[in-house]
Amino acid sequence: MSEKREDVGRRSMILLLLLGALLPTPVKGDTVLLVNGSRIDGLVLDQDQKRLVLQIGGLGTMQIPNSTVRSIEKNRRIGPAASDPSSSDRQQPSPAVDPQKKARLPLLLPGADSRVKLPPELPKLSGRKIQQVREWVGELQRQRARNRSRAEQQLTTVGPAVIPYVMPVARSSFDLARISALRILLKTPHFMTADVALEGLSADNRWVRKLSWQLIVNISGISGDYSWDPQKLSAKRTQQSRRWHRWVQQQRTLYEKQRMWNQDQYKLRGESAHSGR
Repeated sequence: MSEKREDVGRRSMILLLLLGALLPTPVKGDTVLLVNGSRIDGLVLDQDQKRLVLQIGGLGTMQIPNSTVRSIEKNRRIGPAASDPSSSDRQQPSPAVDPQKKARLPLLLPGADSRVKLPPELPKLSGRKIQQVREWVGELQRQRARNRSRAEQQLTTVGPAVIPYVMPVARSSFDLARISALRILLKTPHFMTADVALEGLSADNRWVRKLSWQLIVNISGISGDYSWDPQKLSAKRTQQSRRWHRWVQQQRTLYEKQRMWNQDQYKLRGESAHSGR
């Protein structure tokens, strides 16, 4: 029963958004700013931990999930008056529309927030290719330089799909294998390898530190006065390293919020397609 009520409330919100834009004589009231950039003018009647109740003039009330609300502006934009109880905008909500008839109305769904661009998804490998990649990763950790060189060339030609298989080698205690793995990751910088690069900044081997520095610069786009030689500019190296760590943490938070937003949009589109049948 609660799921049906939420479904009807969601469709009511979309309909009221469309009708609210046609109101000819707005007055002073509240404005609800949604996470997708939309603004809804009305009067906030109630708000709890899950939803917000908004009066839209004489059209009635709508319930908005708190997860879709970014902020509320009090008495700054147009909407129903909050101080005049005799205003026509304070009428009782209009009778509910038959849900079966409402289901036939087109549902306009907001697009995903485009301000945060998620890292590209890695290509998938076939079963046979996965076996070859694992064999080359094994060769990448051999003592003989010829084996490592040949494996590095083969893995580089595969492209970004090898990243999950090469990352463990980029953390290896065998410095020569670690250097080869970092060179492969440097050819296809991806946010997934940011932690590998940050760990390499404090490695004992100078070439591991240098390649890790180049990798995190390519991933973040944040360069600066940084020396991969530990004997030089130690204070500036520490400061720059903190900047990269903060950037990675911030990006990880933004990416997670964006993924949740995309999942919500996917569910809404699925519900709209189901209700339109």
